[in-house]
Amino acid sequence: MKEAIVVDLNGFMTEVTLVADDVTGVFPMFKPHQITESTEELQQSSPEIIGYIIAIAVPSGLYKPKFDFNAWELYNKLLDPEMDGKNRNSIYPQELNLWVEGRTHSIQSAATEKNLTFTEKMKNKHQQLVSIYKRLLK
Repeated sequence: MKEAIVVDLNGFMTEVTLVADDVTGVFPMFKPHQITESTEELQQSSPEIIGYIIAIAVPSGLYKPKFDFNAWELYNKLLDPEMDGKNRNSIYPQELNLWVEGRTHSIQSAATEKNLTFTEKMKNKHQQLVSIYKRLLK
């Protein structure tokens, strides 16, 4: 078992939980349904997301860690859809800058600037992988 972080909808850490060692990524947490007599109500109501479980290690040195959902979405968009998820860790480094300091605006600006640099690196790596993939198809 390993530690995972429970965050609210804004990405701020609320508690810690345990997950299996092989679990990695971001998983939504849903509000439990109230038990009613009508099963139709249960089927028609859409689940409400109340937070997320983040199975990605928090780097040391952050006073109030905040998960950057925009960087996570960009990371997933840059992955080639034809490659299986098992290659994700071999393509990109384990220590992604997905956690930022959520304490003050000035620190957030520095973290955002750091993530922009990381984003550029991911784009370059993605372009390299696409060119290799195209060459292999020829």
